[in-house]
Amino acid sequence: MVYSFSANNRGGKFLDVEFVIENINETEIFVQLPAWRPGRYQIENFAKNIQNFQVKSFNNRFLKFEKVAKDCWKIYVGKTKKIKIVYNYYANQLNAGSTWIDEHQIYVNPINCCLFVVGRESERIKLNLKNFNHSKTAISLPKKQGYYIAENFDVLVDSPFILSDSIQSNSYVVKGTKFTLWFQGECRPPWLKIIRDFKKFTKEQLTVFGSFPFDEYHFFYQILPYKAYHGVEHQNNTVISFGPGYSVFDGENYEEFLGVSSHELFHAWNVKTIRPADMTPYDYTKENYTRMGYLTEGATTYYGDLMLKRSGVFSINQYLKQINKILDRHFINYGTQNLSVVDSSFDTWLDGYEKGIPNRKGSIYIEGCILIFCIDLLIKSATKGKKSFDKLMRNLYSKYAKKGLGITEDIFCNELESLAGKKVKDIWVQHANTATNYLLLLKKAIKATSFQLQKVNPDNYLQNRLGIYLQNETGKIVFIAPNSPGNLAGLNYNDEILAINNIQLMGNGNEWASYFSDKLILTIKKDGKIKNISISPSAMEFFTRYELTVKN
Repeated sequence: MVYSFSANNRGGKFLDVEFVIENINETEIFVQLPAWRPGRYQIENFAKNIQNFQVKSFNNRFLKFEKVAKDCWKIYVGKTKKIKIVYNYYANQLNAGSTWIDEHQIYVNPINCCLFVVGRESERIKLNLKNFNHSKTAISLPKKQGYYIAENFDVLVDSPFILSDSIQSNSYVVKGTKFTLWFQGECRPPWLKIIRDFKKFTKEQLTVFGSFPFDEYHFFYQILPYKAYHGVEHQNNTVISFGPGYSVFDGENYEEFLGVSSHELFHAWNVKTIRPADMTPYDYTKENYTRMGYLTEGATTYYGDLMLKRSGVFSINQYLKQINKILDRHFINYGTQNLSVVDSSFDTWLDGYEKGIPNRKGSIYIEGCILIFCIDLLIKSATKGKKSFDKLMRNLYSKYAKKGLGITEDIFCNELESLAGKKVKDIWVQHANTATNYLLLLKKAIKATSFQLQKVNPDNYLQNRLGIYLQNETGKIVFIAPNSPGNLAGLNYNDEILAINNIQLMGNGNEWASYFSDKLILTIKKDGKIKNISISPSAMEFFTRYELTVKN
């Protein structure tokens, strides 16, 4: 089977695809386009981006076909042994998991636009990229006799590529494995600085697991002229979109750049090798439900920053800044009191990447990270510092993943109990399956450490006394605390506070609310209508936040 790509009108944004299928022994076959992509657990319906679809024999005779599902076609082959499917794909989205065409590059994620023949997913696939006039190819597949070779469909969809004249690259080697960085887009990589830091956190991650699961690894960066932050993991590579290009390697942006890069590299072991049994193998046609998002994304979020700290790339203050960003997102989300991290994992397929309705769910990234941070500290405490969560991750890798076995919740819990005892395992089971914030667990976990947890509520009257969380510099409400004065007064997400006591708000709602204190009349815009409501503060406190610091 061979895929050939071309793009005769880059301004039109259509990628032209020809898929040649040989050695057909049936009179009819089914071809399927994936409905979602690994790394983002929601249905994407990529078939909506296909405009024209034709099937031909090699003497250009049109063959009959019919669509039998939203992304599946039945082709009546007859006695023909070799056919070609010709179609186009609208490549007009630029992020870490998309496909994009412009005058500077051809960027393809095969999961978006490549069909598979049902029942022949394990066969070798060739890629023909000869139809483009480009000088550089960033791809993780091997090349043989002019074609790039994917051993099966799983490998193909984990092999994004960028064709460009302007892409920049450099590489480094750690313990015999070559790691290559590719930058597409306007930026000026300070190579010595980047390579120094990447070597450090790569070595630290290898220390956790003992070996690397692949022969080589590629970081593909789409550097954009505006603010962007998005990463997608693949077997031996990652695509990361980041911006703006003028500040990628400076200050806090560089810290975020390092954070997402370390996170995605950790995925080479965790998810691309260590994977929940529910998703082994992937079924690209429908939802792949798992309750183990705390492992796939929570552990990766935790270790991404931890590896930067342990390798010396981050100082303790830089590390705590990232941890406290996680804590901040946890404590402002009342959805943690509605769905546990286990249930939130199952429900990522509903709205895991959207804001969703108010206070419905937690985040597998945020809650999973905090839960594993706490369990890591409890393992160290229970074993007097002799063991840590590192050992659990290494066991999952060596005992199961390297043998092609998926991880179940029972396997995870048994390994945890074997490592740290029943008491720690029971704490895990309770908190992973309970809808709650992790304040008490955090206090318990840091008790024997040099950390302390401090309450750091900002002086924000609207948030703390009324339970109303406004978007910065506007009067729009982005969060409402349950059973708060704001909630009981009927305020909701997206309502807008226009004035307080007849004074128009100009990004200073908190100040006026604090000034008038307990005598408040809010002028609001709700459901297209403007009206006044009276509201009184509560003795309770809402949106209470905490941060970790090091004891003096």
